[in-house]
Amino acid sequence: MRNENKTWQRDDNVFTNKSGSESYDLSNVRVLHSGIDTLKQLYNCIPKRHVIDQLEDMKAARARPFITLGGIDWMVTRSSKSSGYQYILKNLDYGYVVLLKSFFAEVDESASHMKIEVTPQKLLISDPAALCQEMVKIGQLFAIQVVPEAVAIHIAVDLKGFDVPLDFERKLTCKAKRQFKVNSISEAQWNLNDISAVYGNGETFTFGSSGSLQFCLYDKTEEANKSDKIGFWERQWASTPSVEDCFVSEYQPGDQVKRLEMRFHHSVIRQFCNGSKGPDGGRLEIRDLQDLIPHLTNLWRYAMNNFRYQHSSSYIHPVWQMLLEDISIYPPAIDWMYKREAKAPSISSKRNVAFWLGNLVKLMARRGIDVETTVKYIMSSGLNEELASYFGAHTFDGLTELYMYLTEFVDKRLQEHRINGVAA
Repeated sequence: MRNENKTWQRDDNVFTNKSGSESYDLSNVRVLHSGIDTLKQLYNCIPKRHVIDQLEDMKAARARPFITLGGIDWMVTRSSKSSGYQYILKNLDYGYVVLLKSFFAEVDESASHMKIEVTPQKLLISDPAALCQEMVKIGQLFAIQVVPEAVAIHIAVDLKGFDVPLDFERKLTCKAKRQFKVNSISEAQWNLNDISAVYGNGETFTFGSSGSLQFCLYDKTEEANKSDKIGFWERQWASTPSVEDCFVSEYQPGDQVKRLEMRFHHSVIRQFCNGSKGPDGGRLEIRDLQDLIPHLTNLWRYAMNNFRYQHSSSYIHPVWQMLLEDISIYPPAIDWMYKREAKAPSISSKRNVAFWLGNLVKLMARRGIDVETTVKYIMSSGLNEELASYFGAHTFDGLTELYMYLTEFVDKRLQEHRINGVAA
């Protein structure tokens, strides 16, 4: 997380380069809010059979899409395979969305059968430790043996007085291959793996994949109006006192608020666990929000260095320096050496997977078995971790990415075998 760019000399909010030839006054740029905006918690568990049966009966009877569990009313919808889960149960007033029953595991086996998402409103009023306990209790309404497995978060910072410069896209350096810029579009749809949100009457910049580390910059005022959450966010922004007069709110109706959002997928958090070391050489272990809290500030700094808005080849932009130095989500853990590291399979392990997979698909081709049946058989083999390593896929979000890679691979190989006469 080391920043290799030169830093500006700083006098409060005035930034000057070392020669004194350039300076920026950022006194009008104010941080109105910083914190976790989105939390997605994965659990290993076994769904309760009577809950699944009730959901199936509702579907068959085309009943009203509501179920009451634990004294809480949940609106139920069926989900698509792309989400990795069969059911979505939500009560936004209570603050939760529950995704239940993985498409890629049997209902009676312990697997990543549940993901709980928490609303921003719930996050803002909750103590992290108490929230983790409450989420487990919510999970126990739907499943048994509920064990936190992995967590994904969005860290958000809302700024007043920051106008997106015309050169922003050109001068933002990042490792991400995917970059998007959207201007004045009222409604649009993209593959959600590529771009997560587009808001009208403004500009949205998105860099990176939703399945990794993603950065998004957009007009939060416009988005809040569009989603009918402007009242909630105005109350939140209005709680920030003015620097000039602590009895006056920094935010005033009509102010435009820009949001910088760093989105960490489950797999990115896991990579930090694989590669990071503590002051005593211990390994980083993050399975829920409470584990993550001490590392949020450092993760924010990592992301800000991963996506850097440059002033020049030598200096990052003063706005970026201010956000690196001033933003503290929670008191940071000290003396940790942070490093992302994917677990790579050994050469022999990769070779064994390749031989097994190749021979299996060839046998399926000879029997005339179709793509879907072949993929389902492979996914039920119990070798998901080895297969994910072989394909370089993530395994922390319902195995959706592995399923996509595997389907593409099997479809191509079955077709090749049939064309070459292997299936005859």
